[in-house]
Amino acid sequence: MFHPSCSRLPVLASIAALSTVAATPATARPRFAATYEAGPGYVLQNDNRYGDAGTPYEAADVGQQANLARLERTTVSMALGRHRLIALYAPLQLSTRVALASDLRFRDTLFLGGTVVDHLYRFDGLRASYLYALREGDLSVEVGASLQVRDADVAFTSVDGRQRANQTDIGLVPALKARATWAPDRTWAMLEVDASSTFGLVGDTSGGLYDVALAVGYPVRRDVDVYANLRLLGGGAEVPAQAIDNWANFVSAAIGVRLTLRP
Repeated sequence: MFHPSCSRLPVLASIAALSTVAATPATARPRFAATYEAGPGYVLQNDNRYGDAGTPYEAADVGQQANLARLERTTVSMALGRHRLIALYAPLQLSTRVALASDLRFRDTLFLGGTVVDHLYRFDGLRASYLYALREGDLSVEVGASLQVRDADVAFTSVDGRQRANQTDIGLVPALKARATWAPDRTWAMLEVDASSTFGLVGDTSGGLYDVALAVGYPVRRDVDVYANLRLLGGGAEVPAQAIDNWANFVSAAIGVRLTLRP
């Protein structure tokens, strides 16, 4: 989780950067691309507490580390000169069923130990990014900013249907972004990072976000590349005003395809 009232620097940087796209010479032609990737992911950490008297619980307590999760993401992008706009959709949903080892209070609802519950952890992300190419050629370096819309729903439901409690949240998460691509020949490699932090910047709220991916790709035909990547994704926040404490970290591997779309 990440509190909406976080640092505005990445947001302002995005707005300022987007305004420079209009200054690109009219002779430049836009370049479009789309990617889709999917693969297994593992929950390294998912610590939660909801409510002033809420019970802290971890990923293992709700069965999230018993199996791998399926993670996927889709992007579309437009490049114009040195400027690049990217839209990302990355759904995340973990659904598990477990018998609680001990009493667990979620907000104002107490689930007794031994109760069999369905646990939902949905954390979908929509992200818009801007990048500016500082360097082009075999080694390209791009920097910019992102703004992510977080759509979250965390819920416990007893399988007998007698109890249910959930916490929903929609918020904005700004971040700085960087990308480096090495493409000396047909094979290419790319390192991409989104990251932000509000530690000590916004009252008593502390939070952070990171999304780091390393990909290697190869063109299989004109305008079609396949790639494999490894990703570390995580973040969270402590929000005393809402009695929310959530920190999560995931690792994933994926196979993807990138299509270059010519106007």
